[in-house]
Amino acid sequence: MIKNYFKIAWRNLWKHKFYTFINMFGLALSIGCSIILFQFITYHLSFDTYHHNAKNVYRVVHRLTAFEGAPIYDQGAPLALARDVRANDPKVKDVASLLRMHDINVTVSQNSEAGKRMFAEHENIGITDGHFFNLFDYQWEQGNKNTALVEPNTVVLSHGLAEKYFGTQDVIGKTIKVDNKNVFTITGVVKDHPANTDIKSDIFLSISTLKNIYPDVYTPMYNDWNFINSTNSIYVELKDRVSANVVENDINQLNVKAQGAAEAKPYHFMMLPISEVHFDGRFAGVIQRSLLVTLGVIGLLLIIIACVNFINMATAQSFKRAKEIGTRKVLGSSPRAIFIQFISETSYIVVFAALSSFIMVIVAMPILNNWLQTQLSFDLFTDYRLAGFIVAVLTIIILAAGSYPALILSRFKPVNALKNQVSGKTQSAGLARKGLIVVQNVIAQVLIISTILITMQVKYLKTTDLGFNKNAVIMLPVPNNDKGKTDFLRNQLMADPAIKSVSFCYRAPSSTADKGGSIKYDSRDWEKFVGYTQIGDADYVKTFGMQLIAGRNIVESDTAREYLVNELLVSKLGLKDPQQAIGRKFTAGDLSNNPGIIVGVVKDFHAKSLYTAIAPEYISTFRKGYQYAGVKIGSGNPSAVIERIKREWQTVYPDNVFEYHFLDQQIADFYQKEDLLNKLITSSAVIAICISCLGLLGLISLLTLQRTKEIGIRKVLGASVVNITGLLSVDFLKLVLVAVVVASPIAWLMISKYLQNFAYRIDIQWWVFALAAFMALLIAFVTVSFQSIKAAMTNPVESLRSGE
Repeated sequence: MIKNYFKIAWRNLWKHKFYTFINMFGLALSIGCSIILFQFITYHLSFDTYHHNAKNVYRVVHRLTAFEGAPIYDQGAPLALARDVRANDPKVKDVASLLRMHDINVTVSQNSEAGKRMFAEHENIGITDGHFFNLFDYQWEQGNKNTALVEPNTVVLSHGLAEKYFGTQDVIGKTIKVDNKNVFTITGVVKDHPANTDIKSDIFLSISTLKNIYPDVYTPMYNDWNFINSTNSIYVELKDRVSANVVENDINQLNVKAQGAAEAKPYHFMMLPISEVHFDGRFAGVIQRSLLVTLGVIGLLLIIIACVNFINMATAQSFKRAKEIGTRKVLGSSPRAIFIQFISETSYIVVFAALSSFIMVIVAMPILNNWLQTQLSFDLFTDYRLAGFIVAVLTIIILAAGSYPALILSRFKPVNALKNQVSGKTQSAGLARKGLIVVQNVIAQVLIISTILITMQVKYLKTTDLGFNKNAVIMLPVPNNDKGKTDFLRNQLMADPAIKSVSFCYRAPSSTADKGGSIKYDSRDWEKFVGYTQIGDADYVKTFGMQLIAGRNIVESDTAREYLVNELLVSKLGLKDPQQAIGRKFTAGDLSNNPGIIVGVVKDFHAKSLYTAIAPEYISTFRKGYQYAGVKIGSGNPSAVIERIKREWQTVYPDNVFEYHFLDQQIADFYQKEDLLNKLITSSAVIAICISCLGLLGLISLLTLQRTKEIGIRKVLGASVVNITGLLSVDFLKLVLVAVVVASPIAWLMISKYLQNFAYRIDIQWWVFALAAFMALLIAFVTVSFQSIKAAMTNPVESLRSGE
């Protein structure tokens, strides 16, 4: 019997190939998109959850409330905390420290000095010990996790780096030189970390070598609870059934004991579950959970749109299938059997749509991984969550899309069905169909409006005036900031007329670095707000195109320190005129507490992304802090200039790898999350529009077919092509217009909430909604008119002959 159901279902679907294709293609698009979104969401939810004890591992972060305004959140914690917690808190099973280094130069010697190879590593360097490998799961290919990093000057490499450096895994006992200073012996090799981790270290240097790596700050770094750096990560593993709140309180009590109540009061250390590190934006989280929820809702809405198409077309076809249903009932078929028959047809369409969607996903996955910066995969036989999701989705679609039409059709009375007298049923189905069309277009319209506004916000973020000139500036690393080397490099570069200026600095005016602290103005006490530091030489202002609005520029000096301050800092000091600040004493707590003089005021500039408001900033020289050279180039041939810069740079730093990046690209990278969201929403909007258009095309085709005789009569009576096209199109356009009215406030509320995340944002303009409405109506009109004009131009004789 079941075989018979599916055989008949296949015949019916093949008989109505056009409508079958529309349903199948729409469902395939929605299922494929939902699979990709599911994989994207589960990929991010899986970050660092694979460790055997993940539920008991926390990262120690802190909240600073010493200054006016909102609290300052930071992901760093002091090394002294790790030492004291390990020694004093029995509720803690283990504590691990991981110090990240942003950039290092690795030299691998081969058989001779001439055969050495150099590598630059970024953001994948960690300084730690065996405690780290107790907390986090790494597969050891060589070495012993308990002893590999005990001795100073030892290092553990990932599988990939061992291959990269030596071309083999047999590397135990070999050496690498880091930053041309410290030689490390390789004592272990671990498998490469999986993609779904935020701890992306490939080189693990022994923490017992810290004194050699940071000789100037080693003592306070190891012993001072106030020595907090964002690059220092402290992880705590709790014993079973121990509350994180209790241990959090213990840590803060240890801080009071170490520093005293007054010194400890501004700092509150917090326990952040390892599973939340990926999502908490306060502590450099990569993505927000709210975005994943939004994407999940979008995936669900796309499936709803496709189901709406199916239901609408099935109910619209009821007029054509009424005689078939009546005949079946007369021959003894029960409503249950007819219901199963139509569910069988739905199952056929959904299964074939799913198979088509699999092909789409397999083809699109490599492109999407590059686009989304992920490592998504599609393997139904090993990924049980994905297989379960697909089975659940297909079951829901079959029941949701098939049940309503099947119930409507199976309840036709035999006599009425044979006479085509099913107007009551079809009328109620028609009202439901109109409601579903409105719902479908509301979803598409919300996505269209969101796409336009998010695109405008992203453009605003990338093009707004930052208070300095980011264009045509190349940032070069400075491995050694010795005055003789930097002066020689500057002179050599400035000999090229294509190079306009060179500045040695800690970072560009806008970066992810957070350097700053307490400040003191003139003879006043320490201020109640934080001042943020920009370190650069006398050419900093010129190279980055900053605007001096009062006083003069700083001169290069590390003894008689001079400062430039921004307008906001002047305002925060209570000064109405920038000239009032010139010549006054100024002390920066993070620059050795040495008082200097304010010599100039610069126009406010954005030192961070536009997520955050402009902050009080000051600029001063500090040669030991220079890590980059900013090179302003002209508008000529940039490739030739870069080649010249490379030659001169390698003359000064022959034992380092030459690298560079453009400042404008670095700033654009601030908004990768916005770019990602924009791409996902735009893609979803396009797919939603495609599915909606397919549904409208199928519906107008069916309804035109039902009104074939009416169209023929109207043409005989003198109706024009325009009259008939308008007659057939106007009902659909009214429904789309209703959808526009409903969708506009929904989209406004959603985007208003989204824009609240930014300190600087666009205004939501009325014309965006008008444009989106025009686009929706135009797309609907073009879709509907295609079939309407075709019907209107048919010979009326043929229409009257074929009409039912």
